[in-house]
Amino acid sequence: MKRFRVTAFLNFPACALATILISVSAGAQDVPCAFDDSALSYKGTPQEQARCLLRPVLIGGHLGAQPKRLPSPLEKLIGKPLSFDQASLKCYLAGHNISETDIGGSLFDPLARANTLDPNAPFARYFVIHDVSTPNYLDKPFPSDINEATWTLNDLNKRWVTRRVTHVYINRLGESMTAVDFQMQLPDPNHGTKFARDHLRNKGKGLYLHVELVQPRRSDPQGRAGNDALAPVPGFTDAQLERLALCYIAASVRRGAWLVPAFHAAIDVGIPDAHDDPQNFDLARWADHLGKLLEVIKESGAKKK
Repeated sequence: MKRFRVTAFLNFPACALATILISVSAGAQDVPCAFDDSALSYKGTPQEQARCLLRPVLIGGHLGAQPKRLPSPLEKLIGKPLSFDQASLKCYLAGHNISETDIGGSLFDPLARANTLDPNAPFARYFVIHDVSTPNYLDKPFPSDINEATWTLNDLNKRWVTRRVTHVYINRLGESMTAVDFQMQLPDPNHGTKFARDHLRNKGKGLYLHVELVQPRRSDPQGRAGNDALAPVPGFTDAQLERLALCYIAASVRRGAWLVPAFHAAIDVGIPDAHDDPQNFDLARWADHLGKLLEVIKESGAKKK
């Protein structure tokens, strides 16, 4: 945090001073994670990378403080080999009537590679979490049925099937649809993040896998006209977080090791007009769903044996 001379604030009203201090504190967190262009990787251990890339996303795209430790089981898993195989996951999917095609594609296909046309480039390393931030209800309240099938944006085939700007969409009912297989890079001109588009360019294609969570927005009455700063609280349903955990597991199974999860806003922080998603994402709740899901998947594999 920047330090100011006390005399600079003597004539400020208390409310104005509080606003300034909050802004300075938020700005202190808005620093991009260090990236090594030659290695096509963020710097540090996978856990250190994840702590930086999973800083809480605040209104306006500001970031909260970096966690000292990720919630269990993320801290122990990230970057490590998996303790179960495709067969266990396939057994779980069959028992819950979930198709591989809805969670990124075949479990036996490799992930996309970074750096277009380079067969020696690394496979995807980062699992990027977004929210669609639409529609914007402006000054109207959120509809009462956003977590029900009657809300039109929960119809994946009707609304999202042709929008190939991400790999997977997940609606608020916990249903998912693959727009682009995890084996493929996003089609041009999409890169998923402004950092990949403007800095990494083709080298970053395929380095990131992208998952969009369906979530509407509305305007903050204290902001500029037409802003979309406010999201529902809580931001995402338990069904949505559970399906996100399943997509993360499926992608990591295909990688052979746990991917580094990341928030879109943390990747693009510091870039003008950067995105502010996912808003109101509860990392501890997602980690809890991940842990419970892993136990069920392992049990499914054990029963088959």
